[in-house]
Amino acid sequence: MKVIKIAGIVLLVITAIVLGLYLYIKFKSNNITDKKDLDAAIDKQAKLYIKEGKSIGLVIGIVKNGKTFIKGFGTVNLGNNKTPDSLSVFELASTSKLFTTSTLQLLVDEGQLRLDDKIQSVLPGDLKISPLCQNTTLLHLATHLSGFPSLPNSFVAKMNDETNPYKDLATQDIYDYLKTCEAKQAEGNFEYSNFGMGLLGHLLETKSGIQYEKLVTQKLLDPLEMNNTFVTVDSTNKKSIVQGYDEDGNLSPIWTDTVLTGAGSFLSSASDMVKFIKANMKEDETSISKSLIKTHNRQLNGGTGLGWILPSSADKLLGNKDIVWHNGMAGGYASFLAIDKTNGYGVIILSNKAIDVSTFGMKMVRTIRTQSWKE
Repeated sequence: MKVIKIAGIVLLVITAIVLGLYLYIKFKSNNITDKKDLDAAIDKQAKLYIKEGKSIGLVIGIVKNGKTFIKGFGTVNLGNNKTPDSLSVFELASTSKLFTTSTLQLLVDEGQLRLDDKIQSVLPGDLKISPLCQNTTLLHLATHLSGFPSLPNSFVAKMNDETNPYKDLATQDIYDYLKTCEAKQAEGNFEYSNFGMGLLGHLLETKSGIQYEKLVTQKLLDPLEMNNTFVTVDSTNKKSIVQGYDEDGNLSPIWTDTVLTGAGSFLSSASDMVKFIKANMKEDETSISKSLIKTHNRQLNGGTGLGWILPSSADKLLGNKDIVWHNGMAGGYASFLAIDKTNGYGVIILSNKAIDVSTFGMKMVRTIRTQSWKE
């Protein structure tokens, strides 16, 4: 009995400490002094991030209270003193999954598709797919609730070039996998799936008859005048691309992908991404804003909207309870995008080093929320 009593006291003390720490963090996060100089706060955090070696070149774009702020830090490449700017192009990686889900919503609103359409209804009619995916819908793909693995083993087996892993995949690889759906779980089980989102992009182009990049450009990028956003690198846009580096600081090329393009193959600039942010903040901002904002809504009682990640318990503890966000990382780049319509701000962070910027991004979100512009 004495041992049980002591254990009970210890548990009570631990619970009190944890609760006290929780309340302290929550209080501090919601009672940050506004120093009324958001520009200076951004500068301080960004320069420290560069100094710590977590990025070589960084561009931060912010929309808040009707003001747009875009500033570059560091350099476009090692050994060069040129600072990246609003037009500097970075690989978005998975952040551009939001372009795929936004295009899905636009096609749904046009009546071309339904979110509950099964993938079988969009795939080529003569393709026989496994019973494991016959009930999988477009909505499942767009919310990572399809049960598909991040990447099938059959795909991984073909991805032998670490510097450009997706380049050897072919469309037939998608069809071959769907015949077996190896390692697929039941729908409703969350698993972040590059394959699932890549399949969604493929289905959008199959349904529309328009190649994925051209479809997204036509439906999303052109209406928003995002003219510096693309998948295909050519002589007209190559000079704007900032050099990418892996986490050890080695040169890294742009990843190329013609199969799972919908999973994250777009490149963009802070200037263009600010346009995307603005279009996602007010329903009457652009002709397509009403559709874009629908993608923020929680789906299937899960932790995502259409592509967008909803705030976790940790995010809420830091005061970021109203955001929708996404991040991305490729061989030489990282990105972070967050929008808070309730408090009227959004941020895009682009980096040319393959180190995840999500933690930095969440800290930046808190700074933007709590600090006002200098008068």
